Amino acid sequence: MPELERPSQSSPTPSEQGDSIAHLHKMSTTAGVGSQDYVAINNAAIVSVILGMCTALAFLGIPFLIVGAAGIVSGIIALVQIRHSNGTQGGKGLAILGILLSLALAGSVAAAGIIDWRREHEDQVQIDQVLDQLGQSLASEQYDKAYQLFTPEFHGILKPEIFRIQLQQYQQYFGKIDGMTSNGRFQFYATADGTPVAQTQTMFRFKNPVGATQPVAAPEPRRVPTALNKINGQWRINAMEAFHKP
Repeated sequence: MPELERPSQSSPTPSEQGDSIAHLHKMSTTAGVGSQDYVAINNAAIVSVILGMCTALAFLGIPFLIVGAAGIVSGIIALVQIRHSNGTQGGKGLAILGILLSLALAGSVAAAGIIDWRREHEDQVQIDQVLDQLGQSLASEQYDKAYQLFTPEFHGILKPEIFRIQLQQYQQYFGKIDGMTSNGRFQFYATADGTPVAQTQTMFRFKNPVGATQPVAAPEPRRVPTALNKINGQWRINAMEAFHKP
């Protein structure tokens, strides 16, 4: 029956098809990002994580701290790029991880460096005190007191009487000792058994010659290579060029 027949839907014309395609072409390039579609990981975020892990190289040398600084900068750049990507880039967590790794490792290295610096500074102060005590003892001819500032190893090589004889011979040649101090430069290391060792140059000061008919300037200080060992928390002189094995 004609009244029961439904009008057939006509096929879209080519011009209508073109309009549909044009409409699809004009859609936003970010369409579908909110779904399960793939989102690219920001390259700077990946670089930040890699540099953050490489910051551990700073334990081998302070100059490697620049790697940590680069990791922090890369992480910040990644966060900015991700924020302005309208959701087309991911990796925010990686960027934050890279920044945290760089900060943590660089901070650990810096803290360790400060601790080492303070320890070395305290050792330098103690060594200067030992050399000052040695100079005062020798200037006042308290040879037994001066002898106690040397290590047991030194005592095994030079007995007290030989120590006194060599010291007197040294002063006969260069002059009476007036005092001692370090030159302010130290090199620290450890022996195979872990004993701390320090090397410096002791500045020997001498008194003015006695009995001179005219004023004479005091002899110039002499630099004497010196090695010290730290035994039971105390620095003791282990070798000094002014003394030699008999």
